[in-house]
Amino acid sequence: MQSSCFEPPWIQMRLIFGSKALQGPRLIGIGRIMKSCFMARSRLLPRRTRTNMGFESIQGRGRAEDAACEVVRALQEAGHEAVFAGGCVRDQLIGLDAEDFDVATSATTEQVKAVFAHAYGVGESFGVNLVRRHGWPIQVATFRTEGPYSDHRRPDHVTFATIEEDAARRDFTINGMFWDPVKEVLIDFHDGAKDLEGGIIRAIGDPVARFDEDHLRMLRAVRFASRLQFEIEPQTASAIQANADQLASISRERIGDEIRRMLLGKSRARSADLLDELGLSTMVLGDDRGAPEGHRHLAALPSELDRIAYPKALASWAVDRGVGEISALVDQWRESLMLSNDDRSGLESILKLHRQILDNWQSLGVAAQKRLAVLPWFSAAVELVAVEEPELATEVRNRIAELASEGEMAPAAWLSGAVLIEAGFAPSPEFTRVIDSVYDAQLEGRIGSPEEALALARDLFEN
Repeated sequence: MQSSCFEPPWIQMRLIFGSKALQGPRLIGIGRIMKSCFMARSRLLPRRTRTNMGFESIQGRGRAEDAACEVVRALQEAGHEAVFAGGCVRDQLIGLDAEDFDVATSATTEQVKAVFAHAYGVGESFGVNLVRRHGWPIQVATFRTEGPYSDHRRPDHVTFATIEEDAARRDFTINGMFWDPVKEVLIDFHDGAKDLEGGIIRAIGDPVARFDEDHLRMLRAVRFASRLQFEIEPQTASAIQANADQLASISRERIGDEIRRMLLGKSRARSADLLDELGLSTMVLGDDRGAPEGHRHLAALPSELDRIAYPKALASWAVDRGVGEISALVDQWRESLMLSNDDRSGLESILKLHRQILDNWQSLGVAAQKRLAVLPWFSAAVELVAVEEPELATEVRNRIAELASEGEMAPAAWLSGAVLIEAGFAPSPEFTRVIDSVYDAQLEGRIGSPEEALALARDLFEN
């Protein structure tokens, strides 16, 4: 196998500017400006070794980049243009790990399959094929322009085109750059590198037209701005504000997916702030509550959240916006964000526990406190309480630690319906009341054995 495409140092790279790239390409040394572009944003990230304008060495990182590089090299050797495209270029240039490496090429679907016999179409009408290399799936798409977006999601048709025309159809300047890992050249028709340096999210061309093509791009602008700690350029922001109501035409599944990605990201509070500022949160959630005191509950969450913790992020957002009637809010958000049953249940549980702790904790008896403390989302609710009433949260945690030190918080019940039937009681609606009362006595230490549990049950049935 040939050596990595990323071996030469970044200072050897070259930049092709604008439309001049198609007029006898002008190669310009990167120098101080490009060094600033690709290194200044690294203050957002832990310092790490970088080579080639931000492209990190593949050594010790797996083979995704190397596999994609082989695809590019093979296409070029067959006489086609081929480059890395979109988000992988952006992320690698600012020191983030790219999730996927997409290749854009002048080769048609048939020509791609002629180079890679194992390639298969995943969107052949759009010129998209999947090539597997060393086990890595590499998406290979033909340069294209796009027709009207009747459904504001996908183009009605595409026309295969040049690399410059392909760049013009993309959403934001920072996503419109291409990287040739073989020739070690960045191809940038829309000043994406300059916007990377300045920390700016800017639509390519007319922002209104870009958002009209796919309304979801308005939410993507928010997600990128939050994730990268960038600002949305004024004209782009104005276009979002003016067209926020167009989100109504987008499927709730797509909206819910974008919101999930925002809330599980490290900058979730800023995402929520931007959604409010740009008038998007009303369209996303179906209410106009806003967050008059800011998104302090979202901001207090740990920087890292896994997918299981999504209900915790949702609950934090809900409390920041003012919950009102819990069941109504949960039902609204379930429809607006297409929540799964588990996410809906988790959201409702956290909100109810949060309210119960705030309103009733200090008046609850031992049994009730133990019953609450062992519920799945109790600790998440206490974390919410800690933001607004830290002393109460500390009291709750200390009390739970005290109760846990005295014995098991949720011991196996000594009394059950089967025990009662075996003791001669006929099944009746009273079983639930008696079993619950006896279990409370067990939790509180008022009885100490199964025999005492059955004796107490007899008394309760008689009285």
